[in-house]
Amino acid sequence: MKKTIIIIVCFVTNGFAQLNDQAYLIEYKKAVQLFANSNYEQAGQKFNQLASRNYSNPMVPYAYFYNALNSKNKGNLYQSRIIFRNLFESFYDWDKINEARILYADLNFSENYFEEALKSLETIQDPAFDSKKNAMLKTYIPKIKSVSTLKELYFKFPSQKILAENLVEKIQSNRYNSKDDLEISDMLTNRFKLSDKKTGGSKKETQKYETAEGSIDFGVLLPFNLGESEENRTSNQYVYDLYEGMKIAAEQLVKEGMDLNLHAFDVKKTKYDFQILEKRDGFKNLDLFFGPLYPEPNNEAKTYAASNKIIQVHPLSNNLSLLKDEGKVFLMQPSYTQQSKKTLDYALSLNRKKSVSIYFGTSRKDSLFASIYKSEAQKRGFTITSFKKYSGKLSKLSPEAGHIFLATDNNDGVKFLQSMTYSKIEPELICTATSFSWDRVNSGSFAENVSFIYPEFVAKDKETVRNFEDIYFEKMGASPSYYSYAGYDMVLFFGKMLKNGKDIFDLNIDSGQFTDDYLLGGFDFSGKIKENAIVPIVKYKGEAFEEIYR
Repeated sequence: MKKTIIIIVCFVTNGFAQLNDQAYLIEYKKAVQLFANSNYEQAGQKFNQLASRNYSNPMVPYAYFYNALNSKNKGNLYQSRIIFRNLFESFYDWDKINEARILYADLNFSENYFEEALKSLETIQDPAFDSKKNAMLKTYIPKIKSVSTLKELYFKFPSQKILAENLVEKIQSNRYNSKDDLEISDMLTNRFKLSDKKTGGSKKETQKYETAEGSIDFGVLLPFNLGESEENRTSNQYVYDLYEGMKIAAEQLVKEGMDLNLHAFDVKKTKYDFQILEKRDGFKNLDLFFGPLYPEPNNEAKTYAASNKIIQVHPLSNNLSLLKDEGKVFLMQPSYTQQSKKTLDYALSLNRKKSVSIYFGTSRKDSLFASIYKSEAQKRGFTITSFKKYSGKLSKLSPEAGHIFLATDNNDGVKFLQSMTYSKIEPELICTATSFSWDRVNSGSFAENVSFIYPEFVAKDKETVRNFEDIYFEKMGASPSYYSYAGYDMVLFFGKMLKNGKDIFDLNIDSGQFTDDYLLGGFDFSGKIKENAIVPIVKYKGEAFEEIYR
């Protein structure tokens, strides 16, 4: 019986080992998604299989890395340390090895394995990590109360100035010292040119670092219009809706054990609104900020964010020009280019003729979207049957056997549907959701051949949506708007991406689609893009809209 079990286990293991590179990548992304959603048990099962030297896939060291983090988050710290050591042994030349060593050192410090932690830090020779190493030392070394422990560590790591500072401080704070300890104190003070002021200030510095390092701090840089008339504040209701959604997400993450704080700042339209913030103590310690919304303060903010390694998130814009500069800058909304690409993917999946008629409304955004759609369609080999401005009136449309793209607003989509009937054409109509005013339209009139590009779509039947709406209504006495959903999603998402620190933020955000926990479509920044690639396309089915493609 035992022999049979061994044979079965070997068969399963070898079967998994036969995965090709593409299949391995798919399983890896599934595991990362489970990890991001805190499903550590299931994630661990997958990572245990993926973290094997039998694979030559370049993602194998990443699997080790996440497996170690996963074990740490489960509370199995011993197993986490073992996995980290296996990673260092098998992939000593991995390009992210220093990030792993930083986390391994932190893990050992937290369990009072000081010597192992210091060995890990001294292995890191890259100067780019000096600030992280010093910050970690300033956090943990002052917690060592024993003079003998500090002496033992110092003589093993004699180049560590922070060890010397804290050893001198502990010796000087004792009422009675041996002659040897006093000689050591004098020797270290001279060697490192220490002073009472220097050593005496270490506690304050440590306390400040722990506050910044131990929490995730988001700045909300929005035009709240504080101190202005009620009329001006009411015109910015969407800002308050956005912020209320953010607060609910932050409260949820805190309940889940994350130390996350929101800091709201009233940033209106001038550059001075942001320049005032730069002078505030601790502002540069923010991990991320949302906004600003207007160009002048944003020009100031993007430079400041890049120089202080702050992540900047644009919550409402889909303008790709905001991403042209260096730094970690993200758009929550997919650009018109991204929407065009995903919509054309959908059009190709319909197996219709490869042609398109493009119509657009009178606003600049409609003509811009239409132009980008035309350009992307031509790149894909589509024939452009028509490219016309639509006036919003009943009119004769050109015959079309492929699909029609419509970008307009002011409820002009209603007249366009009537124009299709009048013209006796029935291609697939793919239109922007803004083509219809939903409070003025009987959605039951939409035919099967009408699809909507709908980044703002909320699936009302989702349990997470219903739960959020209950919480929001109980708190605000009103139903949430789109901005409330959006605020919730973006804080929840970036909170999860940063929950294990900035060192692996890039790995987290590049690991695929994140959709399950979110009220809107979710997020996808994989492939190192900085705009959300989720573009929900919906149809009206039965009595509600249903997402059919993304």
